[in-house]
Amino acid sequence: EKSPFCRPKIPQKAMERPGTAGTALLVASLALGVAAAASWRRAKGPKVQIAKSIYVDGLGEVAVKQQKSGGKIHVTLDWKSLLGIPFELPFCSAVVTDGGTIYVSGSIGAQRGADGKPMIVPGGPEKEAIQTLRMIEASLKACGAGLEHVTMVHAFLVDYSQERFQAMNKGYFEVWGSRPLPARICTGTDHVGLNGAVEMDAVAQL
Repeated sequence: EKSPFCRPKIPQKAMERPGTAGTALLVASLALGVAAAASWRRAKGPKVQIAKSIYVDGLGEVAVKQQKSGGKIHVTLDWKSLLGIPFELPFCSAVVTDGGTIYVSGSIGAQRGADGKPMIVPGGPEKEAIQTLRMIEASLKACGAGLEHVTMVHAFLVDYSQERFQAMNKGYFEVWGSRPLPARICTGTDHVGLNGAVEMDAVAQL
């Protein structure tokens, strides 16, 4: 199949024609080529299927909201059902580009407590890493993807030490299992939400 990325064929007479008429034709031809290339990329991109709801263990169905802006899809899980957060957060769960790249917002090892309010899972960096990745997995699932699509993870660890780093990695490996690991960076930080120990965000590709 011929790609429209090749330069559009411009009539020889137009190339040789002096003055503004020839220049205008040249510019119009190049613009047509750029438009065709953009259309071809959209047509060739992966088909994104946003779920209306996802099933989360222990919670059941969690509603998913989507909004479109600038060719991107902004996906937001029902925070109240998922974590017991009763107010709107200043970010969405994930953004999906028209090329199929998924940017997942920072997630922490939180869950909805018995009182219906958000709380950090007990167990320190190991258990928080597991729950954090489960939250990322939920966002990916809403975007029609999974952990196997993740290409990059950014991890943040409070009170970074060798012992806590190893504990976080133990939980991290437990979730990934035998799947190929994505690229990752880990850095120390002073604080994450709900006074937790671990926060992660992720980039994925459909």
